[in-house]
Formats: sequence, C-alpha cells, structure tokens
Amino acid sequence: MSDSDAAPRAPLPIQTRVVPFTPNREVIFDLLTRAKRFHCPVSGTWEYDVAALSAARRAVRVDGRVLSLPACVVKATGLLLKKFPRLNHHLFHGLFGKYEVEFDQVRCTLVIMRRGRDGERLLFPLNIDRADELPIEDIQRTIDLHRWAPLDELPQVQALERLKRLPRLALTWASYRARSDHRFYLRYFGTYGVSCLNTRGWGPVAGHTVANTGSAFLVGPVRDLPQVKDGVVSTRPVLTLMLVADHYLVDGLDILEAMAYLRRLLSDPTRLGLPKVEVPDVVVAGEDDEA
Repeated sequence: MSDSDAAPRAPLPIQTRVVPFTPNREVIFDLLTRAKRFHCPVSGTWEYDVAALSAARRAVRVDGRVLSLPACVVKATGLLLKKFPRLNHHLFHGLFGKYEVEFDQVRCTLVIMRRGRDGERLLFPLNIDRADELPIEDIQRTIDLHRWAPLDELPQVQALERLKRLPRLALTWASYRARSDHRFYLRYFGTYGVSCLNTRGWGPVAGHTVANTGSAFLVGPVRDLPQVKDGVVSTRPVLTLMLVADHYLVDGLDILEAMAYLRRLLSDPTRLGLPKVEVPDVVVAGEDDEA
C-alpha cells in the first residue's frame, strides 16, 4: 500500500504554557519606543585592524593585568568624544519644544548583562565618569566589580528593580523625564553609550538599529580576516564596530571624521596608555579578543 493510501495521521498535540510577561520587557519596550519616536538614528559599521591592540593586551596580561576589549573600547570612545564633542551632544524634547545640550563631561554608559535570580537576562547601565581621563586599569576594575558583585549590592540594579515595580503611568513619567530633562538623563544614562553584548555572529554589516543616546557604539566580534598591508595579504584580527548617532545632531562628515580618528586610536595602543609592542606580519585573534 502506498503512502497516499494510508490513513491520515492525527496531528500531534501542541504543548504550550503561559509564561509571565515581565516588567523587564516593558522597560525595554519603553526605551526602544522613545529612541524611535524622539530621535533620528543613523548607523554605520566599520572594521578595524586591532592586531597592535591585541598584542598590547597580551603583553600586559603577562604582567598580571587583564584588560578586556570593552575596557579598551570605553577608553578609546571616551577620547573620541573629547576630540569630537558633537557626538557628545543630546537632543531633548521639553515642554516648550526641542532643545540641544552639549555636555561638559564625557560619561560612558556601558551596558552590562547579568542573570537575575529567575534566570532572566538582566541588562543594566554602568556609568563610567571621565571615560576620556581614566586609566584603562581603573575602567577595567569598575567593569569587573559590576560583572561579579552580588546583584543586590549594585545601585543600578536596585534602581532598575524599583522601576519595574512602578505602575505603567509612573513608568511613562520616568520616560518623559528622560527625554525632557538633561539633568535627569545625565544621572541615569550618561552622555553616550557602549554595548559589547552582541559579540558573535555579525556579518560585515550588522544592520540598522536605534539608541537613546546622542551616540552609541556597538562592539561586534574580532574575526581573523585577510588584510592588505604594504601590498602583502596577511591574516589579521579585525574588530567590527557600529556607531549609532542622532542625525538631528550630527552629519555624515562628523561621523566619518570621528570613525577615522577611532582607527588611529585602536591601531596605536600607546594612545590608550598601553605599551608599544612589535606586531608580526601574520596575527591570529585569540580568545581574549572577545573578552
């Protein structure tokens, strides 16, 4: 008997269960909605040869200092915003219309991901003051503290938990304060953002995204790619990095000039306070390049 003559099989029962829609998802929805409604995000993706940076990080690791890629990016972008202050502006929508603010400090908001008690991914901001002035070692110590300290001891997590318990109307009020009051915004969101969460699986172009800050840097993976240097093709570790900026505030030329300067910072670790290390012609990215 052919398969077509066989009696039809009964469909398998569908197994489902209702799961809680957590307040954490409401907060994320609010952040994304505010970014799309009140800003004009424009994004671009760049690739940077980080062979010298990787070699310098390995050199100091021998001396007992472990410097992660996020710490280096925070330092480099802090210096970038100091030199290109247009990226350190922010647009606010007050009661009487739009107004623009130029911050007189560089305060990086680094997105940290931890697991909550219920196993849900918890994202919270780590504000790093004077990112342009702090030594990388101090930036790294701050990152390590917030990666490993008990969640209950972190003030950012405590504030986030309080926010989740607020009724929807109060959450709407907090969102209004964030988009209309630059003092409130600076306290909780810094002057620009860095996220190193999406570190795997990026292609050459990561696509369009949005951000609430005047500028935000999304750090992708470090991959071994063929590069041409002095007419010779060799394998080099290449960092993929996206910039998201508010087109209300910056133009394409501002972005191009800034990202060209970032290339100089990442290719010369001495500008970040790291030692100068000789780099071989063929370099392969190590596991610590994504740390």
